[in-house]
Amino acid sequence: MTRGLALTNVIIQCVLIVMAAAAYWLARRRRLKRHCLVMRIAIGVQIVLVAVLMVPSLAAYLRHWDGWSRFTAEIVIHHTLGAIVVLMFIFFNLAVPRVIKIRGRLRPYMYTALVFWLASLGMGIHLYLRIWR
Repeated sequence: MTRGLALTNVIIQCVLIVMAAAAYWLARRRRLKRHCLVMRIAIGVQIVLVAVLMVPSLAAYLRHWDGWSRFTAEIVIHHTLGAIVVLMFIFFNLAVPRVIKIRGRLRPYMYTALVFWLASLGMGIHLYLRIWR
């Protein structure tokens, strides 16, 4: 991935987090259909970015594997957290229409997904700065 693509990705990721904050605001005001729409758009863009930019970048890094390091661990944790967020989104979209049944409320899981997403974003920004500066 080039520096320009990496910077574009980081900027888009920040926009997606702003969208998640807007979706949170909508949910707090009980505008749940709009909340779901904003989140579906944000995660849809996220999935495209992962497929087009992040997976190829990770694969290129792993092709030149030279053992574990703090940097490698951070990359693995960053990608794992991001993958968990996408899987949780799929879970939410199956739980809301009751395709799968859950006990309790979705809210704690949604907060967990947000925390994981923010952690992954923070690590992604740190990785960007470490790689490209």
